Amino acid sequence: MQSRSFGGTDWLHCAEQSSIRTNFYFYLRAARYKYSTLNRRQLLADSTTGIGSIALASLLGSEQLLAQTDAIQPPKIDASQPYASRASHFSAKAKNVLVIFCAGAVSQLETWDYKPELIKQDGKPLVGGPPVTFQGPAGELARPQYPFRRRGETGKWVSDMIPHLAELTDEFAFIHSLTSKSNTHGPAENFLSTGFVEDGFPSIGSWVSYALGSENQNLPAFVAIPDPRGVPQASVNNWGSGFLPAEFQGNPFSANSPIRHLVPPDLISLEQDRAARELLQRMNQRHLEQHPGDGKLAARVASYDLAARLLM
Repeated sequence: MQSRSFGGTDWLHCAEQSSIRTNFYFYLRAARYKYSTLNRRQLLADSTTGIGSIALASLLGSEQLLAQTDAIQPPKIDASQPYASRASHFSAKAKNVLVIFCAGAVSQLETWDYKPELIKQDGKPLVGGPPVTFQGPAGELARPQYPFRRRGETGKWVSDMIPHLAELTDEFAFIHSLTSKSNTHGPAENFLSTGFVEDGFPSIGSWVSYALGSENQNLPAFVAIPDPRGVPQASVNNWGSGFLPAEFQGNPFSANSPIRHLVPPDLISLEQDRAARELLQRMNQRHLEQHPGDGKLAARVASYDLAARLLM
């Protein structure tokens, strides 16, 4: 928690957010007062944002403009069938989502993000004083190395660096309003994949698997294919389940080798393989009953069951 000084008074910026969706965010600035009492003027001054949010929520509710007035309940998940398909709160527009995570990709300023002011400021120092950085002093501003041109029917500015992708400009959706809370690769990758710069939070795919399950019980709901040359700095956080049950983490597949042990050896018959799996399932179930609430054990059991269905 950071303390900052405003007008000679130290303020502690505190924000609390519920894990269950609410209709407004409440923000209260707590001050280090000289006295232990809190008068009405101080309370109103420090809680204006929160009180305004309450009024806004009441107004939207009276006009029936809130997206949903009832709190969204977490999905009901059967531990024996964690991947079962679950109903969505909205009509689905897609069944599959492919995320291509390009760690260390070319700068957006050299490809899609046209900044005419940057071209004007080429060769000039960065305004606003020297930045605080551990990566050495900042250099002068530099214009893109390739010219930008308007492309397609939309007239989107795209760099000549990517002429073939530029021909498909009208097929892409560009979101230029995104911001990041970190300019360091590891925390920024966490923020992109989980919404938080800290470790320990579920990835996007884990949230989707947790909320919706899978329509195909014989295939993983969420898979990850790491680059054989190495994983991003955030590593397994990009497909991890965080504090969600472990069965909702992504299944990492190898990009340059097939799935191991997908086909049983010739010396084991189908009947023997089926009998062994049934015995293992009974033993796992008995052990799970003796250790209720063991999420990792339940995840292993679900993983074995899914692997067995892949063999069928």
